[in-house]
Amino acid sequence: MNNLIESRWGFDLLKVVEKERSEELIRLMDEAGCVFKFVVLSPDPQDKVDESYHRQGLVVLHEELMRSAMQWHENLINDKKYENYPEPFISWELENAIATPLNVDEIRSLTFTDRTDIFGRLALYASFINPPYRARFKKGVEAEDVFNEWCDVLGLNELDEISVLNWVEGFHTGLHVENDTSSVEPWSDYFYPGLEWWGVWCLTIWNPKRRTLSALIASTTD
Repeated sequence: MNNLIESRWGFDLLKVVEKERSEELIRLMDEAGCVFKFVVLSPDPQDKVDESYHRQGLVVLHEELMRSAMQWHENLINDKKYENYPEPFISWELENAIATPLNVDEIRSLTFTDRTDIFGRLALYASFINPPYRARFKKGVEAEDVFNEWCDVLGLNELDEISVLNWVEGFHTGLHVENDTSSVEPWSDYFYPGLEWWGVWCLTIWNPKRRTLSALIASTTD
């Protein structure tokens, strides 16, 4: 990813930060089967970070998802059997996304490592270690250590004045939709696999002390 991301929302440039730590975490998480994707960004010092800036972070996240998808496609079509395989596309109707702010207790709960209910609301660690078929870290690598490092990179470990917006509040998995008419329509087809069963995540995290804006997402099925 380029170090500078040109805004589509009329703001100044966002800079990618924590690049080396993020790349190492991505490697460990991908090898283990974790399904979370994330970016860590930094606005210009003079910029005020509001909900619009959080949305800008989601624009950058979408660009990263598309970059990864296109890289996968490029590798696939090198095999002549798949040379006509269509290019991937991830819809991203961000204007339909609704931001739900988390309170201090909810933000704190995101970092708990004693939650094992994968379907519990805001059970981030449970989802981290329980993708389909469970995460499998290499010998000598502790899942909890990787998770704590990830939370630190995301800016979640310092609770003072942190703002976290949940962009998938009201989305329900297949286990939860029976006789339920309150489900929120997903604003991206990226969420469809997770809504079949496993679940979905999409958060943005603003840490004013570090001046970092992080965005994470996850959606998968078996």
